[in-house]
Amino acid sequence: MGLQDELTVMQPVVMKIFSKSVRENRLSHGYLFEGSSGTGKKRTALWLAQSLFCLESTETELACGKCANCTRIASHNHPDVHLLEPDGASIKIDQVRALKQELSKRGMESDQKVVIIYDADKMTVQSANSLLKFIEEPEGGLLLLFLTTNPGQILPTIQSRLQPVTFKSLTFDSLLASLTAAGISEQKARIYASITGSVEEVKAFEESEWFSEARNVVIKLYEGIHHQGTSPLIIIQESWMPLFKEKDKMALGLELLLLLYRDRLHLTLDENYEPICTAQKEMLGQDALRKSLSETTGEIEKILAAKSKLDSNMNTQLLMEQLVLEIQGR
Repeated sequence: MGLQDELTVMQPVVMKIFSKSVRENRLSHGYLFEGSSGTGKKRTALWLAQSLFCLESTETELACGKCANCTRIASHNHPDVHLLEPDGASIKIDQVRALKQELSKRGMESDQKVVIIYDADKMTVQSANSLLKFIEEPEGGLLLLFLTTNPGQILPTIQSRLQPVTFKSLTFDSLLASLTAAGISEQKARIYASITGSVEEVKAFEESEWFSEARNVVIKLYEGIHHQGTSPLIIIQESWMPLFKEKDKMALGLELLLLLYRDRLHLTLDENYEPICTAQKEMLGQDALRKSLSETTGEIEKILAAKSKLDSNMNTQLLMEQLVLEIQGR
């Protein structure tokens, strides 16, 4: 499945609008892409740029994704597609000045130019005002795409001159379909879709060995708590803490642990339930038979409480050790 098809699964309304606009040559001069992280804003912006420069486009496939222009745009290497993103915490006035200087030149390979601004809400007031003229008096052949997860932080003078496009948050099913279409196994895709709504984050997980290692340690910890496995306190010290040092990773580790308990909860209520953690279905099914509903919900509450303590200054290893001992009833 190509990028156009993947995006159509993720954002059917958005893609219908843009496909029609490209085919009829009726694109506006500027758009404000707004929506939560992982909803396809960046990929749609790049696809839209590709659709304008593609050398092999057809009526149905507006951007082939394979020609020289599509490849260069995907790798951020096309001279007439300009990307602007925060330098540190913000998009600074000097960055906008450099962009304006580039835009004042004739197109390197055509009269069409595209500007994609990532995290547009992070423009300083000065940089936003400096760019305002290009929006008020757009040159022919210039397409401006502003991307943001926080439209309320965009200056009203900027917002009023752009056409808003809302990217809806992905449902579990739509994200699952998108991930499996990208070649990810359904077993892994179900886990990814349960812990994040971001395709970009999933890609990062896929490219890193960390996620697979983290998943294995989480399963090992569950088995240590409820079965005759390695002592969970030893697992925490030797395996868990080296992997989950940072608080954001610790939170993800607890979320992965919660998936096992939630699957067990659903299997307690319905033996025909298809768990998220399909590889552990037999083990969790057996646990659901020997554990009461109140025991499972109580253990879930303990994990949620531990997760909420991560924002405090509590020692994270001590937090995990206390959690395990509480689950084991010690």
